[in-house]
Amino acid sequence: MNTVRTLKSDFLSFTCGLSGRLHVTAKRSLLAVSFLLLQSVTPTGTPSGTLSEFLFPLASAQTDLRISGPQAGFPVAIPQLCNTGAADSMAVKLPEIISKNLDLSGIFKVLNPGTFVETPGKCNLLNGVAFSDWSVIGAEGLVKGTVTLVGSTVRAELYLYDVQQQKAVLGKRYESDVRDFNKIAHRFSNEVVKFFTGEEGIFGTQIAFSSNVGRFKEIFIMDLDGSNIRQMTRDRGLAMSPSWSPNGQSITFQSYRTRRPQLYVMPTTGGTARQVSQHPELISAPEFSKDGSSLIASASFNGYTNLVSLDLRSRALRKITSGSTIDTSPSLSPDGSQLAFTSNRGGGPQIYVIPASGGEARRVSFTGSNYCTSPAWSPKGDKIAFVCLSGGNQLFIAPTDGSKPIQMTFGGNNEDPNWAPDGRYLVFSSDFGRPGTKTLAVLPINSQQPKRIDPSRTSDISPSWSPRLN
Repeated sequence: MNTVRTLKSDFLSFTCGLSGRLHVTAKRSLLAVSFLLLQSVTPTGTPSGTLSEFLFPLASAQTDLRISGPQAGFPVAIPQLCNTGAADSMAVKLPEIISKNLDLSGIFKVLNPGTFVETPGKCNLLNGVAFSDWSVIGAEGLVKGTVTLVGSTVRAELYLYDVQQQKAVLGKRYESDVRDFNKIAHRFSNEVVKFFTGEEGIFGTQIAFSSNVGRFKEIFIMDLDGSNIRQMTRDRGLAMSPSWSPNGQSITFQSYRTRRPQLYVMPTTGGTARQVSQHPELISAPEFSKDGSSLIASASFNGYTNLVSLDLRSRALRKITSGSTIDTSPSLSPDGSQLAFTSNRGGGPQIYVIPASGGEARRVSFTGSNYCTSPAWSPKGDKIAFVCLSGGNQLFIAPTDGSKPIQMTFGGNNEDPNWAPDGRYLVFSSDFGRPGTKTLAVLPINSQQPKRIDPSRTSDISPSWSPRLN
């Protein structure tokens, strides 16, 4: 069945075909969700990798789940799972990860476990859920399940319940190696988001960024929730501006490891970074082309900075812009046909768009600020995020023609925006009004309430959001 989705600027409006229909309208004052569930559901099969997933058949059901109040969030309870065999820690950790994910989404209000009436880990699922224990604390959604550890294999069954209708509306069974148990939580979180919005969530993705190590800057990768932080470089210099390859298997970045700034590419699993540029002057801000065969970057030539394309096979460097301007921070459109970039060609730095092959540039930043930089093109192709000086560095979003820009942040200094693969969230670096420290935050574009994702770190900058990973 064909699926149709439409997105408007001030509110979300999705219409999807799901063996019947799914309608979601999310306005600032009201989010009403109506679902006509499948009459019967069959196993989805086994994806590649260590995580197996099956969708269980649920009884024929129709449910109407509603969120009311401005940005109230759908109230959901996520208690400790039922441990059915040697999985004590995972019975606690899996719901904790799901809770962090759904809270980060900006769609849900995750209820405090301290308010729960039910005994933690109680083993009552399809036929024995005491829904009154959940309705009394204000829960309208409920996630429950079981988890078992057999040798090194984790098996989990997870359900989403409609508390008001007193029925399960989504059920999944997973099997995973114990080392990948967190993927179970991410996969189910994505299913819950998809149930409400018609679009898969972004949990299980990762963030690459640059961070201080003593007096140096190195490249790190972490999970979206701030866990599993891995140091990728040990250059003992300045390693900055990471960017993911389209397949998520490599990152590119700028480093001064040879005392002269050059561009490097390395596997996201770790290993040796290979130098891919030999430019005699400054070269920076690399980004992969859409087919991964080249890099788009900015490079200096006799005191001026132009946009260039670097072929990764031949190492040939081709100018995209030229002349006595400073053109930096390129960001490709999703189809690879256009580039957004920062330029001083009109005086102070502003955001421009140009054909990726070169040509005439048009300005797209019209916020009233005389200083705008750091464009990032949405993967949906309809918006560009950027930073303008407006009582500090603030994030803005505008359509690709520059009309009707929307200011997204209003305090502190906020820099380096980068989009989630679904085009519904931004990650950026912020001092949150405390100069001298920079942390990373995620901002749903339908709100102005950023959430920090890297507690306990300092001076984290230049975040880059991975594509969806298997």
